[in-house]
Amino acid sequence: MELNYIIDGLIDGIKDIREHNHDGNNNEVYRDLDRQTELIKKLINFRDKLENNDYNMKVARQLTDIAENIQALVKLMALVSISNSDDAKAYFMNETLTHVLDSLRNSIDDITNLSNSLVDLD
Repeated sequence: MELNYIIDGLIDGIKDIREHNHDGNNNEVYRDLDRQTELIKKLINFRDKLENNDYNMKVARQLTDIAENIQALVKLMALVSISNSDDAKAYFMNETLTHVLDSLRNSIDDITNLSNSLVDLD
């Protein structure tokens, strides 16, 4: 919505500049150019806001991935602790738990980078 408003304003401003320039009304041309400048500043701010939102979404996705890995680890540890079967415990410890730990190990760089990202978000 905001982007459409800015684009429409820029188009209307160009039409006004052409008309006023054709009429030789320099004062109106300068006012039109000032309006164009303000709309361009709004467009730049809007672009920056969109880029910042993309960055925030990337950080949120990384946090979600890390949280899901930690949640899986906690659930597996709970299953191991309540299991009565030594075979089931061995399976969880040797097969499933190893994959979850590997996934968390791979997330160490993400966790380190996110600490800097979270400071940026604040």
